[in-house]
Amino acid sequence: MRVAISYPPIVNDLGQVAMVSQNRNVQYFVAPTYLLPVVHAQAATWLRDLGHEIYWDDGNAQGKSFDQWHRDLLAWKPQMVILESTTPVMKFYWRLIERLKKEMPDCILVLTGYHSMRRPDETMKECPVDIVLRSNHVDFVLRELVPFIAGHPNWRTSCKVDGLEIRESADRWRSTGTFKQVQPLDLSPDVDRDLVQWKSYAYENGNYLRTPGTYATSVIRDCTFGKCIFCRYNGPDLTFSTRSIEKSLDEYERLIEQYGVREIFDDSGVWYRGQQARQFCEGIIKRGLHKRGCYFGINTRFAYLDEETIRLMGEANFRFVLLGLEACDDATLEHLNKGYHVEDVRENLEWFTKYGMHPHLTVMVGYYWQTQEQLDKSVATVRELMFKGLARTLQVTLCTPLDFTPYHMECIEKGVLLTNDYNDFDMSKLIVKTPIPHERYYEAIRQMYGVAFHPKFILRQLAFLASGHARDWEFLFSYGWRALRRVRQHVFNLTKARELTPPK
Repeated sequence: MRVAISYPPIVNDLGQVAMVSQNRNVQYFVAPTYLLPVVHAQAATWLRDLGHEIYWDDGNAQGKSFDQWHRDLLAWKPQMVILESTTPVMKFYWRLIERLKKEMPDCILVLTGYHSMRRPDETMKECPVDIVLRSNHVDFVLRELVPFIAGHPNWRTSCKVDGLEIRESADRWRSTGTFKQVQPLDLSPDVDRDLVQWKSYAYENGNYLRTPGTYATSVIRDCTFGKCIFCRYNGPDLTFSTRSIEKSLDEYERLIEQYGVREIFDDSGVWYRGQQARQFCEGIIKRGLHKRGCYFGINTRFAYLDEETIRLMGEANFRFVLLGLEACDDATLEHLNKGYHVEDVRENLEWFTKYGMHPHLTVMVGYYWQTQEQLDKSVATVRELMFKGLARTLQVTLCTPLDFTPYHMECIEKGVLLTNDYNDFDMSKLIVKTPIPHERYYEAIRQMYGVAFHPKFILRQLAFLASGHARDWEFLFSYGWRALRRVRQHVFNLTKARELTPPK
């Protein structure tokens, strides 16, 4: 079959492009951040290996306009188009699918993504999509589905592949039941970097200090913790699957030797811990990969890694460590079910900094219960951590309920949502009722991002130069400009005038 895995450019009225691929939460940016959609890239590789013709079609990363993307897709004449979506772009995809179905009536349109997998009937009603994948294991499902369709003209009524919603006629569809929650990830192939045009994603990404950088095939799909109420990796429909250490190390070695990659980031919901984490670091050291001029980065959690593991990570040349701080008061952390307390934060950051890593904090504001006192604690704590050099970079976002996560459902049940229009869920404005005016949260964002321009922060970065580490010089003089450009963009996105306002 001729299969297109497509990411059309989605542009808002400000000229900003939606970053959809692999983003847990879609945001619109002018200065782009291109994230390789790893699971879909594995699916493309697997289908190609099975003999199918693949069209890797990420219009954003390829720098196309929507019209060019659209013309190129129609000209290629696919038999199947696979799309990935989430709450803020659902209405766009429904209308796009209507259009593509008229233009290519015989083409099978498949929608993936956490929103549609949790509400497949909604999508079936709203557009003429042929199949909705109800599984996060897109590669494993497509590996069965595409060959079955290719060999069975009556697939609409005969296909029994788990985890699908299949349209049988205009007004009738059927479910093939639940999907397998755990899959043996070693069976899914490493991403064919040439097939997915990996260099399109290798430079415009704030997670990289050195370029070209790339995302590794995740060692853990979804999250071993899986309890944070705002995260799409949460809920009874999900658990996690793991990949073997040796297979991942083989990929790291190949990325460095064959592709000249200079920074590798693993975007698992949360990376290994304990013995597995130490074995991974020891494997990097044994193979000498830590001396090949390549940095490594991960997502992890506070209170997850002990000092010995972090010491090994430093020896193995790990640099970028992304940690979800979320808030700085224990009541909010407990409500979010984060599994740690504020007192755990400082100790972990001291260890990461001690062993030469660059912690990156992700913070959210605008929870429907967040008081001024709680908000002030977040601002004060974040500024203190950044001024003391315990964190190097940060990202502040609005807590937007998405993809029918537990937080989303809680907001619906409590009647705190200010809108039901999915277009308003793009993280550019607060869409929940809050105990204080929305402007207070936007001001908090400005205060936290303002750290990047503060003399205390700049002096701290200069002090790091005494360490003699190349990464500290690179951070200040090479990475700094790229980071500041993104800071300005984030501040604009999250603090400009809003149409939605809560009651005074």
